[in-house]
Amino acid sequence: MKYQSFIMRVLCLILIIGAVLGYNSMQKKDSDTEKDQQIASLTTRVEALEKQQDEILSAIEEASKAQEEAKKKAEEEAKNKNDSAAKKDADAADKEEEDQADADSEEDSSEESEDLAYKNGTYTGDGQGFGGNIQVQVTLENDTITDIQVVSAPGEDSAYLSQGQGVISTILAAQSTDVDTISGATFSSTGIINAVNDALGKAENQ
Repeated sequence: MKYQSFIMRVLCLILIIGAVLGYNSMQKKDSDTEKDQQIASLTTRVEALEKQQDEILSAIEEASKAQEEAKKKAEEEAKNKNDSAAKKDADAADKEEEDQADADSEEDSSEESEDLAYKNGTYTGDGQGFGGNIQVQVTLENDTITDIQVVSAPGEDSAYLSQGQGVISTILAAQSTDVDTISGATFSSTGIINAVNDALGKAENQ
């Protein structure tokens, strides 16, 4: 009887110990599961935060890049504008210099022309020959008679006219119409001299 009671007590003690161990094991298992869930939750949150951080950094980087590009574009536009303005100023200065040079040249030419007795150029004059009107062209340059051409003498005898044209070389050599007429072609040479005088009269500076 005493032996059975002892065995029952031992069995009860074993059951109690087993129950305690089982309870502790279950508690430990539940605790591990809860910890795993917490760790998984924290990991998910960390990953989400890292993703948001990456997105924010990317946005900041893009904004910085866009700002840098806008700054660079503004600097280029300002440079182009300054270059354009400088070019316009240079062109305006060049044009002003050219205009001034032209004005000075015209003034010098005008002053030189005013100092001359005759204006430069080619002038037409008429004179009465033996058979009618004789027309000549006289070219002047710096008060020098450089050329005399008979351009029309329809009423003149060709032989007399040809002989009378000898007075042209005399006028060019003397640079004056105060020369002798050609003997044997007096009327023709006189007509040429008078035509040259008429042309010189038109070329005189007033």
